Amino acid sequence: MSSAIHLPSLALAAALTLISSTTQAQEPNQQMMTNMHAQLAKFGGAMHVTAKVCDDYTDEKLAEHREQQKTQATRAGMDPATFDTAFADGVKESEAKWKDVPASERQAKCTEFKQQMESFGQQLGQ
Repeated sequence: MSSAIHLPSLALAAALTLISSTTQAQEPNQQMMTNMHAQLAKFGGAMHVTAKVCDDYTDEKLAEHREQQKTQATRAGMDPATFDTAFADGVKESEAKWKDVPASERQAKCTEFKQQMESFGQQLGQ
């Protein structure tokens, strides 16, 4: 498995760490933070489905990553039930999007997605 496959989890972890730091440094509006946490959880759900569709992870590994994301989100101040709801929303939306992609095009979409994640990972590393 290449390191590119793990970038979605790393990207999410970096975003949660940044949000946690921002919360401590600036004490931003609570509603804004709640919305940001929900969007990250939703993103995590979408990434979960994409990893599954692209055969990047086992179900066990996906469950492990989800729990890590939930732990990070709750440490950053998100309610666990809110995480679960937002994550499920991301899963649902992503499943609907992947359902619309013809099977003949899925591999190309997976390759494109992995390239985007590699690029994103390189930007985070700079």
